[in-house]
Order: sequence, then structure tokens, then C-alpha cells
Amino acid sequence: MRPTFKNTSEVLALLREPIPGLALQVWQHGEPVLQHHQGMAEITPNPREVAVHQVWDLASLTKALVAAPIAAAFVMQGRLAPDTEVATLLPDVPEGIRLHHLLSHSAGYAPWAPLYEQVPEGPGRRQRILKAAATSPLRAAPGERHAYSDLGWLTLTWLLETVGCAPLDRLFDALVRPHLTLHRVTWGHPEAAATERCPVRGRVVVGEVHDLNTWAMGGVSGHAGLFATAHDVAHLTWFLTQSDHPLARTLAELRTWRGPGSHRGGWDTPSRGGYTSTGRFFPDDAVGHLGYTGTSTWSVPSHDTVVTLLTNRIHPVDTLDGIRWARPALHDAIATDLGWHRNSA
Repeated sequence: MRPTFKNTSEVLALLREPIPGLALQVWQHGEPVLQHHQGMAEITPNPREVAVHQVWDLASLTKALVAAPIAAAFVMQGRLAPDTEVATLLPDVPEGIRLHHLLSHSAGYAPWAPLYEQVPEGPGRRQRILKAAATSPLRAAPGERHAYSDLGWLTLTWLLETVGCAPLDRLFDALVRPHLTLHRVTWGHPEAAATERCPVRGRVVVGEVHDLNTWAMGGVSGHAGLFATAHDVAHLTWFLTQSDHPLARTLAELRTWRGPGSHRGGWDTPSRGGYTSTGRFFPDDAVGHLGYTGTSTWSVPSHDTVVTLLTNRIHPVDTLDGIRWARPALHDAIATDLGWHRNSA
């Protein structure tokens, strides 16, 4: 018998005001048991409601759904290893950084830099942005400290494209996409939910990536750029974390390389002893990721469950107020409806 999701419905009703639009999918045993969408995909300048198959800017879910599985594919092929030193393949990268450091946000890079401002437009701008990120000074020795870093994942992008001799979108199409049916997984989409009224671009962003460094790179990076429906994200999450495919098994092996923080193998894990987006009842084996635009996807292998929440919480104004409350409240409600709270009592 399918869960009724009574508590979940009550929380979703409370989210109609603070979050413009959202799509939620809960999967069990590889199949959806809850598919829900509500609200506005765009408030201004062209109001429209969230569609059944709405496409969203996934932001940093790109890290877990694109870059991490490509890295795993190269490990499977013997072209990379978790302890591969990046400087042996990329010129001028600081010594001591290994693949597993990049995947666990412990390479020592700063979290972020406005590379779209620092690297002028012109031929080869994308490659110059990648090199600027990868050769930037470290703030800590590799492996010493956890610091969530887009610069580290720009470095990973450069590494993967160097090893694969192709752009990241083509590597995804060759190494990940053929293994499952994905209906609307793209790099930008004209009917995507709107995001921020961007002060740099001077307009509400619709159809192109919100992240400015990725935008300056043409919309494709390992740290942001992917667009998809909630259904496709849930399906891809299940495949990468719970299927018996060799790619999923390799990703699981990469997650055994523990860094000093909650990230490992390109995925995040529940935090304990403070705020956590997964709420109170998700077990320790959960793996997932968050995205700045208000997206998240979590896999709980012990309960054969995937929970995907996609929103446009930054539309038209970037604010954390709604999503910071929404994520743990919604995950607690889902866990309660599925009976997990009894296991945590």
C-alpha cells in the first residue's frame, strides 16, 4: 500500500507563499510514489504556472549528477584513480591535490571567485576561466580542511575534459546518459522556471544558467549548468546511488574516500549536531546534494527511497528565508509519512 503523505501535503500547503514554485518527487523501489508540483514557474515578466513536466535550473546538483559520475566512469576505465595527483595532468595546478580531494571539497581552494569579472570576454574564455580557477592560490593544504568550493569543481571540470578530450556535456552524453531514459535533461531550456532578476545581466533569468561563472563559460561546467525535470533528477539519482550498475558501484567506492567534512565522492551526507537540510529522521546512509537555486535530491538506500525537491526560490529576488525552513520541514514530513521517525525515537 502506498503512503498517504498527509504530513507532506500539510507542509507543501505552507510553502505556497514563501517559495514561488516547486516540484517534488518521492520514489521507492525505483518507482515514483509521490509526484507533486505547485505554484509559479515565473512571476515576472511573463507569469506562468509550474507545468507537469517543468524544467528547472539544477545549479550544484550538476556536481553530483554530472561531474561525479564522469569521474567514476574514468576510474572504471583506469584513466583516473582516487589518488591521481591533478598536477600530473594539468599545468600549474598546486601540488598535492588529488582527485578525491576535489570530490570531497578538501583540495584547499577558496569557495568562490567572480571569474566572470576577472577573465575578459574573447576567444578561449571558457578555457581561461577553468585555468584561472585551477591555478588560484590555495587557502589550506590539500586534505587539511573542508571548504565547499566551486573553484575546486571548475578544476575538476578541466581535469575531466582533459582526460576525456571532450567538453563535459559530450562526456555526459557518452558516459552517463546512455544507461537510462532521460526525457528533459539539458544545458539550459527556454521553458525552464525563472530564477533571479540578475543585476549583472539586467533581467530576470529564464532558460539560461543562473550561476555567473558558468554563464560566462557558455552554460556548461561541472559545478552548475544542468537543467532537468524532477522526474529525471529522481531517476538519475536512483540510478547513480541505488542501482547495481558498475557506475553506481564505483561512485559508492569513491564515497569511501572520506574527507574532513560531510562531502565524499561528489555527494553530500547528512550533517549532525546543527542545522541540516535533511531534517531529523534521514539515516546516516543517506547521500544527496543541494543546489543554490533551491534544488535538492537525496537517496536513502536503507529505505530504497529517493526524495527530489526542485524550486525557484531565488525568483525574482534571491532570499534564503523560505528554503532554509522548507527543506528540513519537508524532509521531516516525508520521513514521518514513511514511518522513519519511529526508527529514530
